[in-house]
Amino acid sequence: MKPEEKFRYLFGPVPSRRLGLSLGVDLNPAKVCTENCVFCQVGRTTELTVARKEWVPTAAVLAEFDRWAAARNPTDYVTLSGSGEPTMHAGFGEVLRHVKAAGPFKTALLSNGSLLWMPEVRREAAEADVVKVTLSAWDEASFARIHRPAEAVTFERLLAGERALREAFPGQLWVEVMLLPGYNDAPEQVKAIAELVKSLRAEAVHLNTTTRPAQAGVVVPRVPEAWLRTVAAWFSPVAEIPVFSGKAVSPVEMSDAGLIELLARHPLALEALAASGGAEVAAVEQRLAPLVAAGKLGIEAHDGVWMVRVVLA
Repeated sequence: MKPEEKFRYLFGPVPSRRLGLSLGVDLNPAKVCTENCVFCQVGRTTELTVARKEWVPTAAVLAEFDRWAAARNPTDYVTLSGSGEPTMHAGFGEVLRHVKAAGPFKTALLSNGSLLWMPEVRREAAEADVVKVTLSAWDEASFARIHRPAEAVTFERLLAGERALREAFPGQLWVEVMLLPGYNDAPEQVKAIAELVKSLRAEAVHLNTTTRPAQAGVVVPRVPEAWLRTVAAWFSPVAEIPVFSGKAVSPVEMSDAGLIELLARHPLALEALAASGGAEVAAVEQRLAPLVAAGKLGIEAHDGVWMVRVVLA
């Protein structure tokens, strides 16, 4: 994709720790979601709801994708993710079907799992090649503390919905477990989560901690990598600790608008941003310097990692 091409609902492709090079499809206005997670990188949820409707125009999303695909741009996955929970969009299944019909594109749905208790949501989710769900709690109290969900979203519903999807879904089910210091990283807590994850019979388990500064009004540090590697073996299958892969457009070549659009939806470590496009870190710092000076981007340390993000107004 040419750096100057602008899209409203597509972003990237971006380097993904799970999906290689991933073209994001954002079906939510910022910030509409079913949850207000303490670790969210996008920001505080301003409309906390379980309402399912056409939050953004489906026809406009499909037209943008067709324009992107016509340029024969490379990507490993077309991924429904972005500013909120994608299954809130009433047309997310239509988007998945359209992408699959357009060519040999693999599709992924990154979901918090909160609406999978609805049969219609599970039917549409099954259109994806990969569905990634989240399971980072072990009971109602821990779920409420970490995810701060809408009233209709309960841990019981979340777990039942994820289990029901597993029974009917022929594709790859991945489970992301987000470990947070003081929330769910104690040995007995991790073991309780691992036991529930086992019941989902997932093809892969991804063990993560905060890699970008949380923007939801809570300071959440990282769990040490050594602890992640220690507890990974407690999961079945053994949990992976994902790393960035894929090759995107060099950030040095991107327009100001392109950089801001990318980082607004997907804040990145400075080194990951440079590596994604095969650029030197020093060259990326030089490219970002005018935007930092103008107060549009910020580069800040997060547990020893320099992160690049859009400065919130």
